[in-house]
Amino acid sequence: MIYYNHFHKTFFDNMKTLAIVGSPRKGGNCDILVNELAEKLEGEKEIVYLNDIRMNFCQACQKCQTGDCIQKDDVNYVIDKIREADLFVFSSPIYFGDMSAQAKNLIDRFYQISQNPDKTLEGTKVVQIFTQANPGDDFDVYIDYLKCAIYGYLKMEVVDTVVARGTTEKGSYDQLAGAIQQIEKIGNDLL
Repeated sequence: MIYYNHFHKTFFDNMKTLAIVGSPRKGGNCDILVNELAEKLEGEKEIVYLNDIRMNFCQACQKCQTGDCIQKDDVNYVIDKIREADLFVFSSPIYFGDMSAQAKNLIDRFYQISQNPDKTLEGTKVVQIFTQANPGDDFDVYIDYLKCAIYGYLKMEVVDTVVARGTTEKGSYDQLAGAIQQIEKIGNDLL
C-alpha cells in the first residue's frame, strides 16, 4: 500500500509533479521543504514517502531489460508515476555523506529504466532537495555526482538543487529559512 498526499489545483492542471521524500521522519526537514515547494506549484502533485512503501532491493536478475522489474513491491508504481511526471522532486537527508538508505534503494531501482529502451525519463525536470546537519559544503561533490552521473545519464534535467545545511533540529523553520527562500524562488520560476 502506498501512502501519499495528493494535491490538485483545478485552475491549472497541465503540469504533473511527483515528489519523493526519502527521509524516514514525517514532519522532518525534507518533508517540510517538499511540502513548501508543492504549495508553490500548480497542477497535479503527489508526494510519496519512501519509508511507507514496500520496496525491495534490486536483484540484478536483468529481467527489466524486457519489461517491468519482477519484484512484487511498490517501486514499479512509483517509477511509472515518475515517468508520467513533468517534474520530479527528489529529497533526502544526507546521512554520513550519502543519501538515506530508502532514497538510495529507489535510485538503485532506476536500473530498470537504464536497461529498458521502452522506458525513459528523458526530458523530465528534476529539483533536488537535501538536508544535512553538517553546516559546510563537504557533500556537494556527492550531490553534483547525482546530478551528472544519475540524472544526466538518464537524460533528465536538473533545474535546481536545494541544500539545507546545518539543519540539526527536526522541523526548525529557523534553520530552514534559507532553503525555504530558495524554494519560493524555484516555485515562482516553474510557474
